[in-house]
Amino acid sequence: METVTEAREKIFSEVISDDNSVRAEYLKHFQQDIQQFSTAMAEAVMRWQAFYRAVEDSERGRRVAALVMTAITLHVVSMKLMISGCTVAAGNLMRQVLEAIAVAFLCSNQELGILDQFIDGRYSTKKAVRHVIQQARRLGLVKEGVIQLDRAQNFYHQYSHVSILTIAAGLRLDDE
Repeated sequence: METVTEAREKIFSEVISDDNSVRAEYLKHFQQDIQQFSTAMAEAVMRWQAFYRAVEDSERGRRVAALVMTAITLHVVSMKLMISGCTVAAGNLMRQVLEAIAVAFLCSNQELGILDQFIDGRYSTKKAVRHVIQQARRLGLVKEGVIQLDRAQNFYHQYSHVSILTIAAGLRLDDE
């Protein structure tokens, strides 16, 4: 049995360590996919910049732009977690990415009044994807894109609650 001090040191070391070997393994197998992700995120940032320039004189527009940038930022952090071996945390964060995207779509339509509700803390973002599906036509969204948003949310939902997947992701498969 180890002491509290020994346990604390192990935990501290784990918290501050950076396991490059895990990332190296992901890169060995998925470098092309990660490059494609980086390209897609770079394109998203460029489009976001153009969008922000178009709305920067509007407080409402800046708030929607902030939601979009939040989705981009969370998506990048989720990928970093994924290739660091933190699959459950990455999946959980991806759900927030999808909700941020959905909320941004909803907030972009002033008639829906979602932005004011969101800012006032009266809008539950967990309903956002469902609301986007319901308002897709009104928001001018392509049906296939909305279907993919729904599928993605359903997939990442499994990372939002403790499950066998959570337990399995925490198991070490090496002999250390």
